[in-house]
Amino acid sequence: MRPEIISYLTELNAGWVRINMDLNGANENYTQLFDAGLNVFLAVSNQDPKNADTALGSFKEFPNAGFPYKSKVTYQQKVRELITPALPYLAKGRMLYVQAENEIGDATVNQKSRYWRGTTDQYLTQLQALYETVKAVNPAIPVVLSSFPSETLDALIDSKNDRHDFAMSRTTMMINSKYYDAVDLHFYGCVNDIAAKVKWFKGRLPAGKVWLSTENSGPDSRCTSTPLQYEKDPARYEQLQAEQVKQRLAACAENGGVICLWFSLFDLKGETDVFAHMGLIDSHSAALRKKPAYDTFKNFVSSR
Repeated sequence: MRPEIISYLTELNAGWVRINMDLNGANENYTQLFDAGLNVFLAVSNQDPKNADTALGSFKEFPNAGFPYKSKVTYQQKVRELITPALPYLAKGRMLYVQAENEIGDATVNQKSRYWRGTTDQYLTQLQALYETVKAVNPAIPVVLSSFPSETLDALIDSKNDRHDFAMSRTTMMINSKYYDAVDLHFYGCVNDIAAKVKWFKGRLPAGKVWLSTENSGPDSRCTSTPLQYEKDPARYEQLQAEQVKQRLAACAENGGVICLWFSLFDLKGETDVFAHMGLIDSHSAALRKKPAYDTFKNFVSSR
């Protein structure tokens, strides 16, 4: 973990941080975040090379993907080892959410699925295994269903979208699982669509389930009201980004999100132009630079 992360998060008055954990034995100690007074969201992905079913794709082809386990026993042991260090902190009032994989697709339907190289049924089996393990360690830890990407949410609320029927069928099947407590919605696209996307889920989530968002960011050049690309006008882009910090986080909170995160703290490297510049901190240049959105975030959080 970059040493400056905690100091930035503290300065921002952030209450939560999402950390991706790969079950490959190379993860960093996340309990230092608890020590700093933060609550932790663990996005758990099975990238254990000794326990991955690679029938639908290899690690080399899909370096960011999670894979179905080969051994449930091994998978559950890895999950148990991952979350057990959090227990002393939870006893002192810190909070932990644990998610089973990120933005899963079905590799038999979409051969380019970036984050999951299995079927939907294999995912639901893996979700159950994670749920059973987490609840055995501490029943109070919420388990989060895999996140739904912004494109899926677009298809759910637009009956004319070519993917609408498939998105409806698959999403309904996933949220009808009983092995989770919360669902993760990723908001890119247009700010004004967030309320409609939340409404779709509110009307269909089983009783007792809640929703949250670990990825909410913009401006998105694919949105017709903000078609601006960063490379065309960086200063204007960063101005729009600062405006959208408050708009997006408010839309999440006011529509009932139990956790609302901006994605991400730093700009992303190796990403397409659409997503590469949505961080609060510019990390593309030699020296890290706080963008206008950084102060907007800080002021928004401090006012809540």
